[in-house]
Amino acid sequence: MNEPTTNEKEWCPHWQGFHHLALVTPDLDGTIRFYEKMLGMRAGTIYPAAKGRGRHCFVKPGETESWGIHFFEYPEAEIFQSDEALRRLAANPQSPDLFRFLPGALQHIAFSLPSEEEGLALRNKLHQAGIAMTGVYDQGRIRNFIFTDNNGIQVEAAWPKE
Repeated sequence: MNEPTTNEKEWCPHWQGFHHLALVTPDLDGTIRFYEKMLGMRAGTIYPAAKGRGRHCFVKPGETESWGIHFFEYPEAEIFQSDEALRRLAANPQSPDLFRFLPGALQHIAFSLPSEEEGLALRNKLHQAGIAMTGVYDQGRIRNFIFTDNNGIQVEAAWPKE
């Protein structure tokens, strides 16, 4: 990933949220870097490992009552990857991959943005960093796209259609 230079204006989305979601990551430090640097979210206190649970922290999506995502570090975490499927969808939006689920229960995490401008600015930032993502979809009342975080977890950015 390309890190922004100090001369570039820092852009941060204005996420609107949910209460919290608990997930595991094999690399808590890398996960914190992705969510802070790429998505402009804030990580809270990193709590030490205790009673069989790894280090953990909450990553908060914007100025909301949401507590965000509660990431627990678990080096043996098995997270289903979908970067190749997202690249196929970007190349061919009619691909049958659009209607397939990943193995396991978690399919994606959807975050809300306030506008098309914010959604497209985020797409540009992710594209510059080489992150796999779909095209922008028109879903009736919203527009959205899906990308993956540093763990391979699918993340959706959605905003109201203007």
